Amino acid sequence: MDTLLQAALDAKLFYGAEVLLAQGANVQLHRTYGTYDGTRPLEKTAVFDVASLTKPVATASLLLTLGLNLDSLVSAYLPGFTGGNKEAVTLRHLAAHLSGLPPTVRFIETCTTPNETFEALLKVPLQSPPGSTVTYSCLGYMLLGKVLEAHTGQSLQSLFANHIATPAGMANSGFLPKTTLARLVPSGMRPHNGGQLGVVNDSNAWLMGGASGNAGLFSTAPDLHRFAQWILRTPMPEMFANQSPTGAVARTIGFELHTSAVSHTGFTGTSLWINPKTARIAILLSNRTAISHRGSLEAMKTFRQQFYSALARNQP
Repeated sequence: MDTLLQAALDAKLFYGAEVLLAQGANVQLHRTYGTYDGTRPLEKTAVFDVASLTKPVATASLLLTLGLNLDSLVSAYLPGFTGGNKEAVTLRHLAAHLSGLPPTVRFIETCTTPNETFEALLKVPLQSPPGSTVTYSCLGYMLLGKVLEAHTGQSLQSLFANHIATPAGMANSGFLPKTTLARLVPSGMRPHNGGQLGVVNDSNAWLMGGASGNAGLFSTAPDLHRFAQWILRTPMPEMFANQSPTGAVARTIGFELHTSAVSHTGFTGTSLWINPKTARIAILLSNRTAISHRGSLEAMKTFRQQFYSALARNQP
């Protein structure tokens, strides 16, 4: 681990990273590497913009915790989601990336407010029939966030705080963080955030007010460890069961499914891996986007593969 992380730091893949490995509640390794911003050493109390880890940690978990029927139609909650076969899209389709929606749309090019963004989101056409193809879509999770808000009459921020963070003991996690700025890890300069700490890196999530179903969550390695323990002891079988058609990339409600584990990554340089049979948990958080927005995506993919391959080789 030390060799891999130091090589990534030397290659300027990120300023800093934090690794937490555990089996259930037993933390086997917890280390920080590098710095917040090129100068100040990274601390274990650091708060990261976890980007798409928002999808399983907040949105999918809320969907299951609140007991929404996965096979209910999206249009039952969002009446404006109609036309072009959208009436056939279910919550399960959105949560397992089976809706037929494209991966994303740069709403920031045409929208300036949350309402404008939501209206534009409702109008995005499907690219394939619902249920037929697995296409990873941030748009589907943006819609799920709005479904949760429509169903409960509460904000996504409040829902996460009350139904996920509190029972899981995630005291340092949430949307629109109010934690001490010194603990926030820089996640990159974007036109919409001016490099401000605590402002989400994802422009679509920012347009939605900073709290969206696809991104916007800020968290720590210990809190993500608490989340992983919580879902392992909470009946959420859909999080570990394949929802994809035969031959397609295997996805659950919230995660990508591997032979014996589930995982998810985040654009900013974050990832979470859980083996439900052995209760092995691996958390890797970094601030890749503080150095390069898109230029280091392939390098980060390679690094993650090396990291988790090394982990797999050294675990029974």
